[in-house]
Amino acid sequence: MGNTRRRAAAAALLALALAPAPARAQSTDATRAPVRVASRTTSAPTPPASSAAASASEFKPAVRRVAVFKNGYVFTYREGEARPGDAGGWAYTTDVPSGVLGAVWGYTTSPRARVTQLLASEADKTTANRVANLAELLLVNEGSRARLHVELADKSVKILEGTYVVLTPQRTFPVGQGGEGARADLPAGAPSSLDIALTTDTGTTVVPSSRITFVEIVGAPRWEKSVKTKERRLAIKSEGARAGESVGLGIAALERGIRWIPAYRLEARGEPVSEARLQLEAMVVNELTDVEDAEFYFVVGVPHFLFRDMLSPLSLSNAFAGVSSYFTTTQNLVSNSIMTQTAGARMGERMNRDDSFAAPPTPQVNVPGEDVVPAMAADELFLYRASGLSLKKNERASVRLFSLTVPCTELFEWTIDDNTNLADSYSSAPLTRTMAHDLSRGIWYALRLKNQTGMPWTTAPVLNFRDWKPLGQDMMAFTPAGTETVVRVTPATEVTGSHKLEEKARVRRALKGTDGYEYDLVTVEGTVNLRNLKRTAAQMRLTRPLTGEVVSTTDGGQAAREGFNLQTLNPRSVVRWEFQLPPGEKQLSYSFKVYVRSS
Repeated sequence: MGNTRRRAAAAALLALALAPAPARAQSTDATRAPVRVASRTTSAPTPPASSAAASASEFKPAVRRVAVFKNGYVFTYREGEARPGDAGGWAYTTDVPSGVLGAVWGYTTSPRARVTQLLASEADKTTANRVANLAELLLVNEGSRARLHVELADKSVKILEGTYVVLTPQRTFPVGQGGEGARADLPAGAPSSLDIALTTDTGTTVVPSSRITFVEIVGAPRWEKSVKTKERRLAIKSEGARAGESVGLGIAALERGIRWIPAYRLEARGEPVSEARLQLEAMVVNELTDVEDAEFYFVVGVPHFLFRDMLSPLSLSNAFAGVSSYFTTTQNLVSNSIMTQTAGARMGERMNRDDSFAAPPTPQVNVPGEDVVPAMAADELFLYRASGLSLKKNERASVRLFSLTVPCTELFEWTIDDNTNLADSYSSAPLTRTMAHDLSRGIWYALRLKNQTGMPWTTAPVLNFRDWKPLGQDMMAFTPAGTETVVRVTPATEVTGSHKLEEKARVRRALKGTDGYEYDLVTVEGTVNLRNLKRTAAQMRLTRPLTGEVVSTTDGGQAAREGFNLQTLNPRSVVRWEFQLPPGEKQLSYSFKVYVRSS
């Protein structure tokens, strides 16, 4: 039943692309830019490159929904209305996504229509820009009648009147077309590069523009220049729509440029602590495109897109859009991947070793008095949904995903690791002295949380509070539903400890390895001394990873082998204790055997 529900949720997510979006009013931009800046853009009705799509009509899709991953990739669904039946089934848009190879798809939200083809092309685009200097003004008004005030060699000024043409190698249009097709890269601020040929009643005079001190164009001058550029287009062909019928068309694409960064706030409650308020917020960074009143799906899990660094040919682009450091330096910081989790655990030894990555069950999160957005499971992923979000390009936002009360208990945690590999430390000479390590700072005051929310908790920074008082910040590892996790709060001051190692026995040349070397078998004893300065008992969890084979432990320590090669000469082992530490002192001990190279 659980698998059926999860697959139904996954199917529901895929059906988002097929769900009809609500009708929206198209906004028009009537703002004109000041002088010297492009004031308006007009697109000539140039058809796509394919003759079959020559009569395509334009439609303007908007981002209706997005599935956002923590690694900076986002699945976008752009949707809009078109009448392809009036144009042989074709419609095109200039909003071409820079999508991943194999992850750009066309679809329709109309039940009687279906998409049969996508066509990516470049088309000529004519833009009307305002002139920016004297040179451009003279170019676009060529053929007009003008009065020129010309400075002569003796510094006197002569007034000439007549029609003029421009003499310059940068002129790219025929004489008399009034600047039709003038280029945008004219030499701004360098009118001396132009020569003006002025035809008067008595003849034609050629005047360098550097000598012109005043220009008066008779009549109303042109103030705009025409610039031809190339624009990207993506055309969609659909079938089933009748002439004049409006059809909903969409483009789904895996792109790069929107990511979400999770962050927790944890407030312990009770004396002793029995519960905690856990809040999850999604910090959204949008560097892709404007998004208005859209559905956001924040994905928890380990997404796998094999060709995520390869652009689709339909993108008509050579590279993904440039993005900030939010999409690079912190990309792996909150990853749910197994490798990242393992590295984080070895650095801080805070990952629950019993965590599994099984698909989470269908969430049961409708707790009275609690706050949580709609959520769903989709096989190995989990999605939080937030509706009606609007983010312009380069804006950031924070969205509350849930605020729940969870079971919580206090825990003092200590993971004792060797400063160096023990076998390496024995390789040159036998151990003749006690190896002592001051690890008193290694004990942490932590909180153990039980995930009974029915949904997984993603890897993220967690800020710890007690009432309003901030206690510290650490990282919470990925926690599937139904499991536990430990969050470190602050180094302990009321529970301290020390640890020492001592060689108890050595068998010389006990083994000759396959590498040709001879090895001694060394028996090592470890002693852990703990001290509880609190007035009440403290729940203690002690973990001792080591290299070698565990021989014995005291006080119920559980030994196990870990790693991929359990038959290695010196296996990776771990001893775990968990117990109530009463006020006062307590000693634990263990022993293990390890092969070291003979000297």
